Amino acid sequence: MRVEVERLANATKRSRSFIVQEAVTNYVRDHAEYLNELDHAVASARSGVGHSSEEVFGWMNSWGREDEKPKPKADIDVFHQS
Repeated sequence: MRVEVERLANATKRSRSFIVQEAVTNYVRDHAEYLNELDHAVASARSGVGHSSEEVFGWMNSWGREDEKPKPKADIDVFHQS
């Protein structure tokens, strides 16, 4: 890893410490964002409201077509099913 950092530093005309600091900063930012999104996903799953696979895949399969479907609305509510 040290050799790669040295090569990148030389190629970008930056110091090794700058390259390492950038890498750490980006890693921490990206990982914090991932954990935040994961927390939101868990909270959403615990709410009991969500999307069926049919709705999601139907939407995804329409991407890029002229008749592309809008983002589906939640169609599952485990607390209020009849």
